[in-house]
Amino acid sequence: MSHLSLVKKLSLLQEEHRHIEEVSLELTGLAFERGSLIDIAGGPSTGKTALALSLLAKLTAAGEICAVVDSSNGFDPLSAVTSGVLLENLLWVRCGGDVEKTFMAADHLVQAKGFGAIWLNLGGLPLRKLHMVPKTYWYRYRTRIKETPTMLFVTSEEPVTGSASQQAYTFSRPDMAKWSGGGRFKLLKSLDIEMTSRKQFYGRPLQTKIEADYTNG
Repeated sequence: MSHLSLVKKLSLLQEEHRHIEEVSLELTGLAFERGSLIDIAGGPSTGKTALALSLLAKLTAAGEICAVVDSSNGFDPLSAVTSGVLLENLLWVRCGGDVEKTFMAADHLVQAKGFGAIWLNLGGLPLRKLHMVPKTYWYRYRTRIKETPTMLFVTSEEPVTGSASQQAYTFSRPDMAKWSGGGRFKLLKSLDIEMTSRKQFYGRPLQTKIEADYTNG
């Protein structure tokens, strides 16, 4: 009897990625290490989703299987496809705003150890409930993905992983958005994003720009 496996065997992924210890994203100039817990915090429209989709696009295009734990049903498949994500290589778990289901799903996926990246999107969940999540959860996740190809990518409005994360950034918008056109009919042209590392206390904030592309090509 043949079996369909959504996730590659850990031994196979380790062999494929033995020479690739980190993944670089041209969008921001950031590089994320394999087997690490990454915490991205920031308010709405600060680039968290764009960064997560950029990571998923790069990995799924390379044939890796990734997963999205969608805590509040905010994941948009159309935006993902537009960003280059291959949906056939993506597992989408919808949690309907339930905190317990969200972390239960993340726990099962982390234990699988065969994903290239797991995006734990906590946007939309009440911050008071996130503050009640035991810190031991994050250390357990960190331990389980250690020495595997999996990156656990966590996004939320505020930092949630504490000292358990190996990489942690806060995203903000220091300037107003730039618009093109005039009058009532303006189009968003670009957003300036500032990224501050919470692990490099004396490092200067990184600057990047997200530009809108309205072409159909």
